[in-house]
Amino acid sequence: MFDTVLQWCGFQLDNLPYWLKDQSINNISLVGTSVWRYFGQNMVLFIGAIMSVDAELYEAAMLDGANRLEQFRYIILPSIKTIVTLNVILSITGSLSAFEPPYVITSGANGTGTYFVVMNEIAHTQQKVGLASAMAVVLLLIIFAATILQKLFFKYVFRSAEDEDFGAAKKREKQLARYAARKAGR
Repeated sequence: MFDTVLQWCGFQLDNLPYWLKDQSINNISLVGTSVWRYFGQNMVLFIGAIMSVDAELYEAAMLDGANRLEQFRYIILPSIKTIVTLNVILSITGSLSAFEPPYVITSGANGTGTYFVVMNEIAHTQQKVGLASAMAVVLLLIIFAATILQKLFFKYVFRSAEDEDFGAAKKREKQLARYAARKAGR
């Protein structure tokens, strides 16, 4: 279908590559199918999250002179941080466990075999179920580690100003308490 669309745009069929046979682009073709597959779901999540942001925040930001980039950075992004975190975690763990596109489209041929496709071949073709089970446990540990690292990363990236202000206020209180203790001891 993509070749037909490219022909409508003026490309010659003889000049187009073999999208799934050419090893230099076959994985890019599979990535394109996955992006196409999940694009709608991700857009629904992001649009729903952005629509849930209070309109008064935009109005107040415009009155304060904030441009669109500043509105995105200081209003939208902090408001949808849970959706961003969820989407990134789902995307990365989903890509680690990709099975359907490479298996259905190429059966793992021409270098498109993902970890799951290879694990499926080991379990069902070579009948080494124990090895495939061990591979599944290793993949589970990798996904756990990736998820924990992502959660820590987003916890650092999306630190809120209130948390920093709260920490600064606690620090000032401790300094005042030490100062008062020193002054009382004199």
